[in-house]
Amino acid sequence: MGKISLDKELIKELSELLNENKLTEISVTQGRNTIKVVRQMGSSEIISSTFVSDNNKNIKNETKTEDLLEGGAVRSPMVGTVYLAPSPDAKPFISVGQSIKEGDQLFIVEAMKTMNPVKSPYSGIVKQIIVENETPIEYDEVLAIIEVS
Repeated sequence: MGKISLDKELIKELSELLNENKLTEISVTQGRNTIKVVRQMGSSEIISSTFVSDNNKNIKNETKTEDLLEGGAVRSPMVGTVYLAPSPDAKPFISVGQSIKEGDQLFIVEAMKTMNPVKSPYSGIVKQIIVENETPIEYDEVLAIIEVS
């Protein structure tokens, strides 16, 4: 079997599209070659499964790429729906650039009609809020990144 060249830049772009558009998988076919990238939901890593078809031979190349999470990742304690504010017309609990203390409330996760507060395990500055209001989340999914001080 001959060596198959993989377009690493294309795989990187597909991985970024997955994250930006909150997709679970994406595939591209160019001639006889197909590249498919799959994201494992509820995790901070992307499993990049590349299926290359060449002369009816399928070769699978799977790599795991940890998201480079600088600072502290705030993870979901449960499966449910995340809310960024205490009510629809209230201001969000946190915003990017805000200074927070350990124990400050960051989100609410609704599970089985129960509202559960998500508190910060760190003191620091909010670097990134990864989830959007009123979206379903999985256990251990990264919700926000805190620059720990």
